[in-house]
Amino acid sequence: MPLGSLINKLLRGEADEWCETDFGFYLESLTHGDKKELEQVLKTVDEAIVNWKSLSFISRYEDKIKEWEEGKCSMDEVDELYFEEESWRKEGKRLLTAEILYAAISSKGFINDYHRDAMEEAFSNNDVRFLKMNWEDMVLAQIRSLRETICSMLGSVPTAVKNEQQKNNRPLKRIEDYPEVFGVDLCCELTGYAKHTIYKLTCANEIPCCRSGSNGRKLKFRRDEIKEWLTARKQETNEDFVKRMESQLAARFRK
Repeated sequence: MPLGSLINKLLRGEADEWCETDFGFYLESLTHGDKKELEQVLKTVDEAIVNWKSLSFISRYEDKIKEWEEGKCSMDEVDELYFEEESWRKEGKRLLTAEILYAAISSKGFINDYHRDAMEEAFSNNDVRFLKMNWEDMVLAQIRSLRETICSMLGSVPTAVKNEQQKNNRPLKRIEDYPEVFGVDLCCELTGYAKHTIYKLTCANEIPCCRSGSNGRKLKFRRDEIKEWLTARKQETNEDFVKRMESQLAARFRK
C-alpha cells in the first residue's frame, strides 16, 4: 500500500486495526530500514498532520467583537478577521462549533463515562477549543502511532509535530494575582488540575462554580471560593484526591 493511501485511511479512521507491529512491518517493507527514507516518511506524515489540521478552524470573530467593545482593538482589525474567516470558508475550510465537535466525538464513541461527562460539560460550557483538542486526539491517534513507530526506528524520541501549536500557559505567581472571577483556563492554572478533571468536578458538583452569559454556557469560578476549596483539601495528595473523586463519580453512575 502506498504511504499516501495509508495516511488517508488512518485519517479517515479506516485502519483502526493497525497496531505498532503492523506499522513496523509496513515501514520495513517500504524503506528497508534506510534512515534517509524513514526521515522522508516522517516528513510526509508530519506534513499530512499539519495539512489535516489546517482544513478546519474555530471562529474568533465573536471574541474579536468583545475586544473591540472593550477598546482592545480597532474596527479595522475586526473587519480584517471577518474577511479572513470568510476567505477560509470559500476555500472549503470547515468551521468548527461545539455542536459539530461534540457530535463527532460522540459518533466515535466516548472512552468511558468520565470522558463522556467531560465532553458533555465542555459542550454545555461551549468550550470549542477543548472539544477540538479531544476530537483531534481521537482522529490523529493512529497516525501519531505511526509517527512514533518511525521515530523509534530512527532511534529518536518522538516529539510534537513542529508546526502543531504548543500551549505555553504560565501560572500566575500568587493567588492574589488572579482576578476575582475567572474561567476554566485560569482555574486549571490555579488548581493544577487538567481541564477534563475540572469538568468532571463541576459535573459532580465537587468544585464551587457558577454559570454566566445569556444561555448560561460560560463556566466561571470565584477566586476566594477556589482558594477555600483548595485549602480544605490541602492535606490530600493529588493522587488521593483524584482517586476519591473518581470513586465518588463511579458511585454516582451506579445509582
